[in-house]
Amino acid sequence: MWSRFVAWIIKRSLRRTFRRVCWVGAWPSLPEAKPVVLYANHHSFYDGYLLWYLARHHLGRATVTWMEDWDRFPFFAALGALPFPPGDAVRRAATVRRTARRLRTHPGTAFIYFPEGLLHPPEDGLAPFSTLPLERLARLLPPCTWWPVALHVTWWGESHPTALLAGGTPHDALAGDEWERLNAVWHALRSTRPAETTLLLEGRSSPQETWNFSLLKHLFERHP
Repeated sequence: MWSRFVAWIIKRSLRRTFRRVCWVGAWPSLPEAKPVVLYANHHSFYDGYLLWYLARHHLGRATVTWMEDWDRFPFFAALGALPFPPGDAVRRAATVRRTARRLRTHPGTAFIYFPEGLLHPPEDGLAPFSTLPLERLARLLPPCTWWPVALHVTWWGESHPTALLAGGTPHDALAGDEWERLNAVWHALRSTRPAETTLLLEGRSSPQETWNFSLLKHLFERHP
């Protein structure tokens, strides 16, 4: 019950906020029986929602993610959110252990991870992040596929923005260049309007797309 309710909240929020959600480029080849660490930039409040929707509805994977405000919205646990309060090292450590256990017992899971560590404006660029936390995490997790995914919110002339997602090349081990990998995907996603897109979710239409008052034009043709 709770999982359906929370999924409804997320999908409703995405449809009301965005004109459309699109995947840019080709789909990746990900091993089905191996966990995926989906590491992404964090420039929008809706990043977690978008990545959950991508993983659940287009990759067919359950998700795990860490949530600072979990205590305020504990029902997100139904979709894999675990508490990660900034002032409680004990609970954060417990969450890391639970994440490792879940990826071992459910290898088809996608772990959504924001290595920048905070939500910040896209004008700041991709915030630098150290490889040390990633290396510690890799030692605790089972063997995973690491996959950089970039998100970008833009405007295509409508009253609601479009959300774009794109992925880099998946890799089976950390190479120390994860920031460069993610930054390259993010910059490519922002550079030009993409030609190759796959619609992931149709959102709310703009008024100019749905309203038509042309039948009234004769009333205004001679209007001064």
